[in-house]
This record gives sequence, C-alpha cells and structure tokens, in this order.
Amino acid sequence: MTTDDTKVTEGAGRLFVMIGALLTGLFALAACERMVQPAFAAPAADATVVDLATGQTATIAVGNAPHEVVVQQTAATTTVKDSAKVSIVNFEFTPGEITIAPGESVTWTNNDGAPHGLEYHDGEKGTDLLLPGASFSRRFDRPDTYDYNCSVHPYMTGRVIVRAQ
Repeated sequence: MTTDDTKVTEGAGRLFVMIGALLTGLFALAACERMVQPAFAAPAADATVVDLATGQTATIAVGNAPHEVVVQQTAATTTVKDSAKVSIVNFEFTPGEITIAPGESVTWTNNDGAPHGLEYHDGEKGTDLLLPGASFSRRFDRPDTYDYNCSVHPYMTGRVIVRAQ
C-alpha cells in the first residue's frame, strides 16, 4: 500500500467515525424527546368530582386551571329570597364588589367548571368547597366592608359593602 492509499484510508475512516458520532447524537436526541415530551403535554381538560355524601360522580371541565386533588367537607347551602347575587365564573367573582343594606344576604353561585370556596377576612365561617352549580348565602347585619377570597384559589378576591340607608 502506498502513502497516498494510506491517507485515503485514514480520511475515509475519520469520515465514518464522524458520521457514526452524528448518527449516535441524533438517536440520543430522539430518545430524549420521547422521554421529555409527556412532561410538556397539554393538561387534561376534564376532572372527575366525587360527592362524598352521596357517592355520585360528575365530570367537570377545568381548562387550564391547576389540577389539584382536594378532599373537603361541603358546607350546607342555604336559600334566601331577594338576596344580592354574585356569580363565580372564569375564576372571578362577578361583580367583584357589591353594596347591600344591613340585614340583606348575598348568594354566591358557582357557575364555573371548577370547585371554589368562600373564606371571609372577618373570621366568619365560609364554605370550604362549592361544586359547580352549588350556591352559598350569608346574611350581613352590621354596616361594614367585608373582604373575602376563594378558599381554593386565594388570588380570587371580592368585597361586600354593607351601608346603612
């Protein structure tokens, strides 16, 4: 074998080593993508809720809301006629601020696809879990400003203003 033949053989060997390294790298990237892809997959759009009192299940849409499993007792719901109403929808209290007279009640209705709750800043008991479609009422006897938030999603806030007329 001549010197020129040896150089061609060494050059071809290096080329094969480089191609082998590139193919190995591509294979490793493909394997990593298959392992990592489920971690970045879109979250499920539905959750199943079980009513502990009755054992009945319901499927609710939660969209991009956090997916947490929380087991809480539900507070008894009360029905009050002629009360002010607050709707819980799209992870907001609507209206966010409501004004009523002393002795009136406010009824919150969960019109959202996720469970919510009420937590009052004045120390009064709220409700830990309000499933979609459920309502909760509270009577306000004393003029004051009452701030509250969702016990499940604390960033959701609202206010009841009780003014003497």
